[in-house]
This record gives sequence, structure tokens and C-alpha cells, in this order.
Amino acid sequence: MQDAADIEVYSEDNKLKLVVEVKSMHGTSPEWAAQMRRNLLVHSAVPRAPFFLLALPDHLYLWKDGSDSTYARPADFVIDSAPILSSYMNDAETIGTTGSGELELIFASWLNLLTIAQLSEDLAAPHERWLLESGLYEAIKNGSVQTEASS
Repeated sequence: MQDAADIEVYSEDNKLKLVVEVKSMHGTSPEWAAQMRRNLLVHSAVPRAPFFLLALPDHLYLWKDGSDSTYARPADFVIDSAPILSSYMNDAETIGTTGSGELELIFASWLNLLTIAQLSEDLAAPHERWLLESGLYEAIKNGSVQTEASS
């Protein structure tokens, strides 16, 4: 049986574009992230979508063609989570002790804002450029966000 992801983001025409798994683990490696993604897909723990994001307190790992599970391939983008989390939390110490439920709420809020944002090359902050380079922003622009709790 296939479970829902922690967060699912749909396009404007209601097609699943992004699957997000949120973990409160620190100090992970790109190899660990690749294996985690592969395991989730192989065991049908999450639905398949064009993008897969593993959201952690210290890094975001993004795969384009997020449904490919033939092997534990490295993420296409590895992003520092701090610029995103710092706009929702006061200090690094708080981020370090945040649980999965709180992180899920923060990342869902960020993605909700992202779906309605007016992001472009000239308006994007340096820590947001990956959203445009990956094609993720265009895929979810004017879309909707659904959390596992709201399913």
C-alpha cells in the first residue's frame, strides 16, 4: 500500500509535481540521502512525482525526475536549509532541536508561500536560485500544498 508523503505539492492544474519527506536528522551525507530516497521509492512509501525533496534541518536534497528509483543516485541539488528555516525560527539552537512535526509545518508554510511568490532571475535571492535552475518553481507556481495531516 502506498502512503502519502509528508508534503505533496500540486501544479496549478492539480497534477502532483513534488513529493517532500521531512526528517529531523542532522549530519547526514549525500550518500545517506540518496539511499533514503531510493528506499522510500522502492518500498512505495511515497508516491512518484517529477520532483523529490528530502528536507532536513541542515540540508535540502532535491532530485529532478524524482520517481527514478533504479539506484541510489545523488541529489541534483544540495541546498543549505538555514536561509529557509531562519525566516521561521529565531536562532540556530532552536533549529537544532526542532522535531519532524515542526519542520514539516515550516517547510509546508515555505512551500505555500513559494506557490504564490513572484520569483524571477532578477528577483531571486542567491539562496533561491536553485528553485529556478531546477525547474521546481515553474512546476509548482500557482499550485497547492497538501500535508499528510490534511489528507
